[in-house]
Amino acid sequence: MPNLPTEDILNPVNLVIPNYTTAIKETLIVEVGTLVYDTDLGKLSVCVTARTAGAAAWEDVTSA
Repeated sequence: MPNLPTEDILNPVNLVIPNYTTAIKETLIVEVGTLVYDTDLGKLSVCVTARTAGAAAWEDVTSA
């Protein structure tokens, strides 16, 4: 595999997932499928229904 520049946006070498507390996560306006790390729960959360701020439903990822 060739050495890729670390700033190559078409071939990223890392995935950075946003971190939020539960309180902040619940205020986000997001789309279905948005993935965040909930720092209060220590788990990944996926948005399963997108609506307005404070009304999105989140599902926690409990196993891989």
